[in-house]
Amino acid sequence: MPVSGNFTVGGLIGLAPFAYLRSMISDSIKWNERHGAKTGFHAPDSYLQQQFSRLKPGKALDMACGRGRNAFLLAAGGFETIAADIAEVGLQHLRAAAHERHLSVETMLIDLDEPDLLNQKAPFDTIICINFKPGKALLKLIPDLLSQDGTFLWVSFNELQVALNAFPPAKALHPEEFVDSFTSLKMIEYKRFTDETGHRDAYLFTKTATGDDKACC
Repeated sequence: MPVSGNFTVGGLIGLAPFAYLRSMISDSIKWNERHGAKTGFHAPDSYLQQQFSRLKPGKALDMACGRGRNAFLLAAGGFETIAADIAEVGLQHLRAAAHERHLSVETMLIDLDEPDLLNQKAPFDTIICINFKPGKALLKLIPDLLSQDGTFLWVSFNELQVALNAFPPAKALHPEEFVDSFTSLKMIEYKRFTDETGHRDAYLFTKTATGDDKACC
């Protein structure tokens, strides 16, 4: 099956403020270096595997997909899968591995702090966000990106992880931080747990109504 790519980054770069550009480039370089130093692939996320049967089938978006371990699970499970990330090196690994596995995955190079380009691919029936804390703009946009009855699965490290391995405090989730964040998403589950990767918080939402949405940050 073909593996396609969309290589537009965060809109019109020439109009972006210098501080934003510097931050975007810094993040891109950091993650390209990290992905370039890795070989092989970890197993798909444990919480995603546990909740897989609860995801709405159809088109799926893997936000901050990295090298693609979770996108592979979605594609193998029959989802039309789009994998979005800021690191081209990670997406190169993803495309090569998807080809070897005969999986169809579309990649999208994007700075998720400037997420409006995701509207071009919406609506999504399922959105997953693994080990990443979206910024305000992306959190605000997520309900609009989902189809009716669409599912949003989000799991990442919490504040307990900060003391263990210097996980960035600003990236950590906190107890019940987003339980009441979305007016048109119904929370199916929230849990705090520890697995082989560390201390984590997990959310599973479904879109149940239309209207204005807000995201707490």
